Amino acid sequence: MKKKTLIYIVLSVLLTSIPFTSCDEYLDVNENPNYPTDANLESLLPAAGASTVAQWGLNGQLIGDLWCQYVTQGNSTNQYNTTVNYSLNQDSYNAFWTNAYANTLKDLKIMIPLAEKEGAWNYWLIGKVLTAYNFHLLTDLYGDIPFTEALDISNYPAPKYDDSKTVVYPGIIALLDEAIAKAAQAKGPGNPLIGPKDFFFGGDIDNWVAFAKSLKLKIYMRDFEANKAKIEALINAGGLFNGDCVFVKFEDATNKGNPLYEYNIRQLNTKENIRACHTFLEFLLATNDPRIEKIYELTATAKEALAEGEELTYREMYGGLPCGTKPSTTEGAADAVPIVNSSRYKQAFSDSVFLMNAAESYFQIAEAQARLGKVSEAKTAYDNGVRKAFARWGYDATDFIKAGGPYAFDSSSLDAMMKSILTQKWAAGAKANSWDSWMDRNRTGIPAISDAEKVRESNVTPGLLEGYELGTLVRPGTTVLQPREIPRRLPVPNVSALYNPNAPATKPTQEPLWWQVPNGK
Repeated sequence: MKKKTLIYIVLSVLLTSIPFTSCDEYLDVNENPNYPTDANLESLLPAAGASTVAQWGLNGQLIGDLWCQYVTQGNSTNQYNTTVNYSLNQDSYNAFWTNAYANTLKDLKIMIPLAEKEGAWNYWLIGKVLTAYNFHLLTDLYGDIPFTEALDISNYPAPKYDDSKTVVYPGIIALLDEAIAKAAQAKGPGNPLIGPKDFFFGGDIDNWVAFAKSLKLKIYMRDFEANKAKIEALINAGGLFNGDCVFVKFEDATNKGNPLYEYNIRQLNTKENIRACHTFLEFLLATNDPRIEKIYELTATAKEALAEGEELTYREMYGGLPCGTKPSTTEGAADAVPIVNSSRYKQAFSDSVFLMNAAESYFQIAEAQARLGKVSEAKTAYDNGVRKAFARWGYDATDFIKAGGPYAFDSSSLDAMMKSILTQKWAAGAKANSWDSWMDRNRTGIPAISDAEKVRESNVTPGLLEGYELGTLVRPGTTVLQPREIPRRLPVPNVSALYNPNAPATKPTQEPLWWQVPNGK
């Protein structure tokens, strides 16, 4: 089967068959009936890569964008009302679970021993790293998950849920260490060529090893104090990732484009669902940040004015909506926001899907160095992170990070350094792997959740609400959670809870995981 044909079959199946809520059969260890009986390395690797992208590029991007308040539900449609207002249940986003256990991890479980048997250590190494990455995302979303007994239906038809802190995370580190230790063999002359069958690095093992090391750092940072010595040693050893782990192989055809674009634009046949949110829009407007041009569309009103030759400021070109609130669209209604006066979220079939981006990699190092008390090293990594975040869109960050610039590194205290780093990491997450920004927010409490319940005094005229600080999140206009609460986890999915007697009782979505800051932060 040709590579291009395979990826589009995988994306098509996942994008058309996985809804946001699902009543599929129990899939913790389910055998997938769609696996070809003659599976080989050349088909398994691209299948695992494509299925990773299909889910994290759709639901991962969606919840990250909404919960980081880069965007909000449009005020003329209703598609994501429950998500933006944090109203989740055990049928919400089951696709994360079904896709990982029935597709991605299953492919990788077949691929790794096959690669070992054939002496294809480059495939083996990539398989280990992708397995670690997918388990990492699952345990970040759910906490305890099937891990040691997962994917073995013959011996464990009802796998136990392993403790995320003591079993799953150490198990993921072990997978990464195994991969890193095989680097020399994976680059040896006896390995088969991979090339374009690896959608992320084209078979470049050095990049996979660097990615594995940065993923280790990311996991160690879940418990900084316990892992401080390991974090310092990992950074000092060098070889961390400093590029983009990204999928770009999309086409402008049904089920061949970016997963969120395919679902939100092509399948739903509307462009009105996702609009600019005041939270992030006002943050960009305050500093005249040019990235605004890449994230939001011009308002219809601005397009008309520009077509008539008017010169407009960013504030006159872009408009937003309050988080989780749906103002009237009727012109003249009190505090209304007509559709022509708010910006759509920019989406294209060609939008990249990131597993890790260069800015994120540098900000991760900056945070670690700041916590280790290495201020100069933290500033260097921070500046590189901001530069990479701007360069991704073709912009120069020099004037923003210079002394006195709006994004200059604040080294006055650890808290100040953390705020600089995590705020810019949040900004860099827009239209990238935004689910990581949501996880970082819950891990560190940055951006903070404001006591103010909205960003602007009025939907109609500019001006921040008294007491609101730019770069902080607000409570959605309607929410089932208490003020200053935000989802910290997904509920135990019904695709497991209804069929696995070992599935634990689900916990409130606002209850922090063991590595997250307490409620109210």
